[in-house]
Amino acid sequence: MNYAQNRLHEKLRTVFETAGYRRYKMSKFEEYDLYAKNKDFLVSENVLTFTDLDGRLMALKPDVTLSIVKNSAAEGVEKVYYHENVYRASNGSLGFREIAQAGLECIGDVDEYCVCEVLGLAAKSLSAISDSHELDVSHLGILCELTDRAGLDAGAKKELLRLFGEKNTGELKKLLERESVAVDCAERLIKLSQLDADTKDAAKVLRPLLSGYVSEDALELFLSTCDFLGEEFPGSVRVDFSAVGDIGYYSGIYFVGYVGGVPSGVLSGGQYGGLMKKLGKPSRAIGFAICLDLVDPLFSKAEAFDADVLLVYHDADAKTVYKIASKLSGGKRSVLSLREAPEGMRFGEVYNIVGGEAVRER
Repeated sequence: MNYAQNRLHEKLRTVFETAGYRRYKMSKFEEYDLYAKNKDFLVSENVLTFTDLDGRLMALKPDVTLSIVKNSAAEGVEKVYYHENVYRASNGSLGFREIAQAGLECIGDVDEYCVCEVLGLAAKSLSAISDSHELDVSHLGILCELTDRAGLDAGAKKELLRLFGEKNTGELKKLLERESVAVDCAERLIKLSQLDADTKDAAKVLRPLLSGYVSEDALELFLSTCDFLGEEFPGSVRVDFSAVGDIGYYSGIYFVGYVGGVPSGVLSGGQYGGLMKKLGKPSRAIGFAICLDLVDPLFSKAEAFDADVLLVYHDADAKTVYKIASKLSGGKRSVLSLREAPEGMRFGEVYNIVGGEAVRER
């Protein structure tokens, strides 16, 4: 990891810990039974397994959230963040990949503030990655209410969600006509699929579009959340119902984050009531994950340093050099100590030892 990548990870840690989230550390593997019973909630059914010395079938973690939820407390609100690797089958190949993720989970008595806080942390995380960023927010509960009102069965609903994600209005119209959906409901679904509005404009767009067709409580709560986002993060958060996730997993607000230079979403998350119910948890939950593998290349290209710090020690004695290098590292940064500055190498910071003290050159 180079200096710039390390700084990003530190920034994300600061974002999470400033809000009171604690680091959740876990083993790299879990009993396979957890994933076998919950394959519907995994990105891929392929899981990397091995037999432990005691005979148990274990798995290298393909997912972090399942483990956190399984071990979550029964009462109160649990707020945790993580920086872990997961192991998943690669798309279009027969191999597995080790994927670096950072994210957080808020589990338990989750209220409106908790939801707003998590969305705010998602927006701040994107800002830590790049000045060029956008968070798209939708509500799968509201969308599913509208599809139920339209009388769509499970197959048609799945197809509709795919078309929403693609913003494929032409095929969506054909689907609604084929399913004989009432004109007024079909028109609302089509308008909702085309929606791309700043969160500050959400109420004036969504209230006339959805009032009387979906739960008023759910709609007003979503609009209240949008109002918060529009006020706190003006211009960087949008309401876009093409942000769709697995409705078996997510049940309420869903969101996807983008940054400049990466063609796909780098952050995704939402309220996952389906998973909580499947695991027998009566509480609510919301969280998100950032795919660090997607964003790290932005920093490796921008600042590919050979070490975080160069310490030029000239004629200083070994004990002094060792103490200063250890202090500069702090156990987190790479420090290259040399008698003279090398040619053709790049460093985040450069120090010279002068009179037994480290003096920063740049």
